Amino acid sequence: MDEQPGRSEGERSLIDEMRELGSSFSALGRTAFKGGRVLSVEVLRSIRAIVDRAREEIERIAEKK
Repeated sequence: MDEQPGRSEGERSLIDEMRELGSSFSALGRTAFKGGRVLSVEVLRSIRAIVDRAREEIERIAEKK
């Protein structure tokens, strides 16, 4: 795709994964907003709780390294 000189394969993989993560968050936002008023407050709270749990899991994994 966009080969960047001076970057190792691991660095490129990390960058690619961060881009994919950003795309996933963007898709989540589009899906939530596309639903508009169709989504209830309870559903939005549930989605937020899932995201919060994912963040906590990432922090837990990062602490182990």
